[in-house]
Amino acid sequence: MPTSRHPFFMDTPEAETMHVGFLTACLSGVSLPEVARWAAEAGFASLEVPCHGGTGTGWFDGPALNPGKVDDAAAFEIEQLLAATGLAVSCLTTSDNLLEPDDSRRERHWQFLTETIRAAGRLGVRTVSCRVGRNPSLRIGECIAIWGRLAAGAVAAAEECGVRIAVENSPLVGWQAEDVPGNLAFSPELWEKIFTHAHSDAVGLNFDPAPLVWLEVDYVEAVTAYAESIFHVRANDVEVFADRRSDCSVLRPNGGWWRRRLPGHGQVAWPRLISRLQENRYDGALSIAYDDPVFNDSPEAVKRGLAFGRRFLGRYIV
Repeated sequence: MPTSRHPFFMDTPEAETMHVGFLTACLSGVSLPEVARWAAEAGFASLEVPCHGGTGTGWFDGPALNPGKVDDAAAFEIEQLLAATGLAVSCLTTSDNLLEPDDSRRERHWQFLTETIRAAGRLGVRTVSCRVGRNPSLRIGECIAIWGRLAAGAVAAAEECGVRIAVENSPLVGWQAEDVPGNLAFSPELWEKIFTHAHSDAVGLNFDPAPLVWLEVDYVEAVTAYAESIFHVRANDVEVFADRRSDCSVLRPNGGWWRRRLPGHGQVAWPRLISRLQENRYDGALSIAYDDPVFNDSPEAVKRGLAFGRRFLGRYIV
């Protein structure tokens, strides 16, 4: 059982209501301001924005944010864009391997996470998402202990800026080695280790139910057990093919026996999950991280899929 943790934001007003947003990376050929304008027209309430280092001079690079370019002028421009569209930014999202074996690259990844946290603080964004990653040459427990030590600077910056760090719980199988989990935050047991080594209530989860389905973790009960640690929710679904699993076994998690789907086209029990989230007073975004191979052949198909996901999830929000 998880230990009791106090909410990081003790005196911050509650969010308005649970709502549907999406991770903007799926519209790769569209600028972030254009994505925001379309999202508002399509009825979304928030955006989860990926962050890249970027070599350009502007504050956005396609649908991504360049945190190092968020100066006062950029912050004002972003504020005006959000005001004009009525959108919020639910989360700034990084995707580096924070346990990268190469020392210099690993240091740059941590510096970028801290830079993103400071940009979030400047923009009034409450949550920054990251991955734990993995060093394939080390044991899992050792990796997480090292992650906790390396995270001290980023955690201090988060506490200073009033920002929460939400760890992505997808296993990212194959990220470093074939059929091996590449992100060591894929189970409640590992969440406990991460929270223990982080030593801060500013560290929680970017909770994604989809991988927990094929990992056979009870994602609905996890919402109750970790309610105070769920800072952001990814609205992803998954389709499992039992016949293929019987052929390749669970030891081939990249063997093609499951695939990512839009909410409503997979096996996540969304009415139960959303009800449990609301029962435990989660009032943030359900953020669709679009990666559905069936409806992914054009930008128009992606937009149709996003619009479907918004309508489907909205049916269950009270």
